[in-house]
Amino acid sequence: MSVTGMFIWLGGGQPTETTDGYERTGYIVTGTGVALFALVAAGTTGVALASGGWPASAVLPTALITGLLIGLVGRALAGAQPAARLDRPAGTTDVAAVATRLAVTALTGLVVAELATTVLFDGSIDRILDEHAVAAAAITPAVRTAQDELDRAVTDRTALDRDIAEASADLDNALIVARCEFNPGPGCPQTKITGVPGRGPEAHTANDMLDDARTALSAAQSRVALLDANTDSARTALDDARTAAVAEGDRGIGARWAAVHEHTTDRTGAFLLRLLIWAVFILLAALPLILRRWRGETMQERRRAAAAVRDRAERAADAAIAEKEAEVRAETAAVKADRQLAAARLEAEADTAIDRERQRTRVIAALGGLEIGVTERSPVPAELPADRLALPAPAGSGLPVPPDKRPARLSRGLELPLVGTVPFTDTAARWIGPLVPGFVSSVIEDALDTASRPLRTARHVFTEAEEITFTLRRTRNVTIDGVAEKAPAGRDRIRAGASPRNTVMDAELTLDPEAIVSATTRLEPATGTALPGRTAGELPQGRTPRELPPGN
Repeated sequence: MSVTGMFIWLGGGQPTETTDGYERTGYIVTGTGVALFALVAAGTTGVALASGGWPASAVLPTALITGLLIGLVGRALAGAQPAARLDRPAGTTDVAAVATRLAVTALTGLVVAELATTVLFDGSIDRILDEHAVAAAAITPAVRTAQDELDRAVTDRTALDRDIAEASADLDNALIVARCEFNPGPGCPQTKITGVPGRGPEAHTANDMLDDARTALSAAQSRVALLDANTDSARTALDDARTAAVAEGDRGIGARWAAVHEHTTDRTGAFLLRLLIWAVFILLAALPLILRRWRGETMQERRRAAAAVRDRAERAADAAIAEKEAEVRAETAAVKADRQLAAARLEAEADTAIDRERQRTRVIAALGGLEIGVTERSPVPAELPADRLALPAPAGSGLPVPPDKRPARLSRGLELPLVGTVPFTDTAARWIGPLVPGFVSSVIEDALDTASRPLRTARHVFTEAEEITFTLRRTRNVTIDGVAEKAPAGRDRIRAGASPRNTVMDAELTLDPEAIVSATTRLEPATGTALPGRTAGELPQGRTPRELPPGN
């Protein structure tokens, strides 16, 4: 990447995308502002850390990392979109996004500004730190021990001076007494001498006291040098302890910032200078945002916004499709589960019905003498006579058979359980009825009914009916070309061999429990108008070939 491309990237653009000259210039200017603030931040951080006592091996990497971080923040601010979401209309301002960017800008500027103040107020900071170190050193254990040693040495020297003074006074008194005792005079203390001149015993005693005073004074004076040396060494140790304690005091970047704060809060001029430094560095931090605002929206930003909207729409469509497919799978699984449940229920019901039929069969068999089973009726096909040439269409087709034409039910006699059928019982009852009074015949009928009721009751309970209905429809289209001629007696006929163009045949077969067969066969014209013919609408019989009914 070239230098120009690097500045374009720092300004929020992409060097590989094509832009016009005006937009390239705007990106370069914005990138220059970002790089400038990053360099200033890196230099300020390095100097501040070096003043705080950091080694050079730690200052250089920290300064570089700080510059990179500030540059990344500036790049993010320079490349920020005007709206929080790219699918919003152009020019839309999001208050939350703008507030966040301003907060980040202010925080970055304040941090770098505080580092700069620790560099500008370096002398005042050192003085304040020394004062704090001395005050803190006075309470350290080493300094307190050295101070105690010095105090003892000074006390001993003071006591020695007092002893020397006392020895000197004693020496002076002894000298006066010795002189006055040898040669008394008017100025001599009369209470301390005998007043007898010469060398007497008192003179010898005064001389001995004088020698003792001189010896004591010499001994006291011999201790002066030793005590002076002890005092000097104690004072030197105290100074060394204080120096070490002051050197060990906190002089890091935090202590320096605290000293700056103390210095600027105590003095108005220093505080105003600190505010000015804040304003300058916040302006430098906001330079990418300001240049981004002046540059306006570029073609690269519009392309990115359009691509983002398109991608969001495609992904939303994919998500909707996937959701619909999932719903379909869920519905399909639910339907399959319902089908399986229904099949299980039907299977259970079938098993229950089978068990119920078995129990019913056992009950009937327990009653005794009953034939268990179903006798199938042989189906009798309904056929038309072969010699019939046409099907009649009676008006009463499809109606049930009259009662007088139904086949008579054969008399089988009285049926009793466990005994069977008693033949000719009902016939005997019919013959005896007219020959006896009415109450006797009614008693006989009641007896017969009472005797046969259990069997009929059982049959009614276990009677099953099956009804099967078949519907057959057959449609046939026949087309025959013919020549029409005038029929005698004023009727229009169609030549022999002609037949209707359309023939529709419907057959309905119904089987009830009594095996009654009802068949209906009729002819229906395919057209909506009926052919002229007899009133009954039947074809004449015995004609060959088939003919339509004669016209009116």
